[in-house]
Amino acid sequence: MVEIQAMILYSQNRLEEAKSEALRTTDILDRLGAVGDVERCKEHLRVIEKKLNTPVISGQSGFNYEFLKIFLFPACIESSL
Repeated sequence: MVEIQAMILYSQNRLEEAKSEALRTTDILDRLGAVGDVERCKEHLRVIEKKLNTPVISGQSGFNYEFLKIFLFPACIESSL
């Protein structure tokens, strides 16, 4: 559920909040020993941080489809590790 919240915040361009939720999710999953899910969340964090460090160009969409792909197709991430 927290991971979904991070995705929603990201899609709303609320990047700092999305990062916070993704960090929280990573911590929870790590405590549970869910290694594959932790890796997926770390990939989410990389996407969020990349966007945080990318200057916004006027007229550019704030939505990043890479993040959506990571969330909807986690097997793609796991197979590339």
